Amino acid sequence: MKLLHLIVDDKFIDMAIREFEAVAPGRHEWMIVDGGSQRKFVKDGRVRCIDWEGFLRALAAPDIGAVVCHVMTPLHLSALSRVPAHVQVVWLGWGYDYYGLINDAFPEGLLQSATAALAARLASPAHPSANQGEVPTVLGHARPYRRPWPAERDALARVDIFAPVLETEYHLVRRHLPGFRARYVRWNYGTAEDDYTVQGVACSARGRNILAGNSATATNNHIELFEHIRRCDDLTDRLIVAPLSYGDANYRNSVIEVGRELFGDAFVPLLDFMPKDRYIELLGSCGHVMMNHVRQQALGNLLISGLLGARLHVNPANPLYGWLRSLGVPVSDVARPSLQPLAAGEIDAQVTGLHGAFGRHAQRARTRALVDAALAPRP
Repeated sequence: MKLLHLIVDDKFIDMAIREFEAVAPGRHEWMIVDGGSQRKFVKDGRVRCIDWEGFLRALAAPDIGAVVCHVMTPLHLSALSRVPAHVQVVWLGWGYDYYGLINDAFPEGLLQSATAALAARLASPAHPSANQGEVPTVLGHARPYRRPWPAERDALARVDIFAPVLETEYHLVRRHLPGFRARYVRWNYGTAEDDYTVQGVACSARGRNILAGNSATATNNHIELFEHIRRCDDLTDRLIVAPLSYGDANYRNSVIEVGRELFGDAFVPLLDFMPKDRYIELLGSCGHVMMNHVRQQALGNLLISGLLGARLHVNPANPLYGWLRSLGVPVSDVARPSLQPLAAGEIDAQVTGLHGAFGRHAQRARTRALVDAALAPRP
């Protein structure tokens, strides 16, 4: 029996193909259901771009034992009703695709006040870049992921196995989505050895620069993050490096404006996608990583920098904060940042904990377990 993988064009997918094919070679179909052929990130030649009818034909093949949704896009959600009753459905969640289900778990929202106000201004009909429509509110923007419609919630009941980024998030979804009974299986993208390190890149523990956020999305809460950084005592000869290569263009422009106003030439926005090796080399200069997300986000950046020995600063409301601490990572509160580098013993504990969670051996065992669970008879 085979697994039919519904994927999107994203930098994580080649990691997944490598790991799944390593544990069950030749037992996978990799499909982007859009009818096109242009791909920016996915390089593996086993991926097919097909239209909807081609997907339905592939789904009807007698040797398909499971459908694996890599992120639950609206198209993938619509496909669930077409999956035969005996075929298991696996949802590998990415975060943004399930945070609308757990709105109530974050009563104050995911955007902090100044960032929510900025997002509301950018979406206002008075703003030249905004779409005309109902005037948005700051409160509404504090919850950027809408709750699913009843039909969407009903469709998610077809999921048999759910692997969000963190187990904590699985329990949040179960608690806040009545009728969702999918089993939890732990699985994540990438391995420490293959994806989150580069041979020869030196430890960043004493790097002077600061990595601020991970994207041009409002859930970074950049405005408040910059204020946290500005209160640090020792910013001399430090660059504030802000990855802004993807996300919302209008929000990105506002973040650049604020960053340059506060930090001048020390503010370095990254506007273009960088190859992995170059990006990890850049992170090698950042001895501190500051992430102000309330939701789980930027795990890849935290893993790379943590393995390099950087001090990680995370919002305590973020589920990643407690998860990192459970691994032995000495993560700091982003609102009270310390620019002292980690001690040698702290670096050792951090690297050991992250390798235990994302080392190749552990990750491959989880991939094998996921394949076995997906191809078992459907309960």
